[in-house]
Parts: sequence; structure tokens; C-alpha cells
Amino acid sequence: MAQALMKPVTIYFQELKYLMFQQMAARQNRKAAELVRDAMDEYLENHSQSGASLDSWSPVSLGGLKAGASDWLSKDYQSELLDSGAKF
Repeated sequence: MAQALMKPVTIYFQELKYLMFQQMAARQNRKAAELVRDAMDEYLENHSQSGASLDSWSPVSLGGLKAGASDWLSKDYQSELLDSGAKF
């Protein structure tokens, strides 16, 4: 298997967190850079949706109109609201 090209990057960490990260890597007998790469891979796997766009979302139904009603302000809804004692 061919090795993927690697892009060098600079990342700034809080010093204490980076020291903790280095200790974690040492306990696993690995380099901190490996853990960073693994973390980035995991993040991409869990937080990216390939091919997802707003066009692919399905609408969520929050209810609907009564049969025969043309809109929310139809006479059916006005009388229902008024008869229910709703306060506006």
C-alpha cells in the first residue's frame, strides 16, 4: 500500500494540555503526532457527512392543516382558536 502524502501543519495547544497529550502518547509508546492524526481521522469520520447538503434534508412535519383548509388563517382555524378561549 502506497503511503499517503503528508502535509506539515502547525497547531497551537495550551501548554498543560499538550504535556498531558505527550504523556498519553508515551504511555501508548507512540508519538504525539500520531495521536493528532488519529484524532483528526476520527473527527472526520464522525462529523462529516459525505454528500450531505441542505438539498438532501427531508422536511419534518410539525402538523398540518385541516382537510379543506387553505391556510392557517382560514375561517376554520379562526373559529377554533376563538372558541377555545385562546388569548392573544
